[in-house]
Amino acid sequence: MRREERKDQLLECALRLFAEQGYHSTSIAQLIRQAGVARGTFYLYFKNKRDIFQQLLNTNFTYIYRILPGLELTIGMNEKQLQNALLHSLRRLLSHKNSVDFINLVMQEAIGVDKGFADQVEHFYKTMTDIFCGYVARAQALGKAGKTDPYLVARFIVGMLKEVIYQWARGEIQDLDQLARALVKFVMFGIRGAHEPKAGRVSRKRPA
Repeated sequence: MRREERKDQLLECALRLFAEQGYHSTSIAQLIRQAGVARGTFYLYFKNKRDIFQQLLNTNFTYIYRILPGLELTIGMNEKQLQNALLHSLRRLLSHKNSVDFINLVMQEAIGVDKGFADQVEHFYKTMTDIFCGYVARAQALGKAGKTDPYLVARFIVGMLKEVIYQWARGEIQDLDQLARALVKFVMFGIRGAHEPKAGRVSRKRPA
């Protein structure tokens, strides 16, 4: 097996063990036994357990950063096309073979390991917010979104994504099409939806 393949094997084993039993409960001895390598092989690639955890975060965050900027907004894009674009990005994000383990790792483990990892996760969420802020500002420029503070809207979107993706990783949400449709409708139209008020609704305007 080539060096990079061996390193990837160790990273995959570490990700699975960290996600299943936690960072503190996982030992290097368990990791190398699971990977079927000698202890010396582990230290060819990683300084210690913290180092392999760090590299897991770096590798997977980089993968996510490559995917999300591919969501393109155009002036002729309608709601259905926006749903499809978001769905395509979600599928690319969640189709990665280790996505479930990594999501669980970030949501349940990374923040509690130490302050350095917590700061890295916080930086990741801020970068995600900046990316979506750019989307919102672009949508506003195209007349596809209201003139609300784009950064604030982006924080709402990232918060929703964090929750629904975590639910997906836990198996509580399974239909990505439904998730994408609901997210786009909520972002575009809010809790009131896209429909005009029904005829016959009592007006609050005072008579002249």
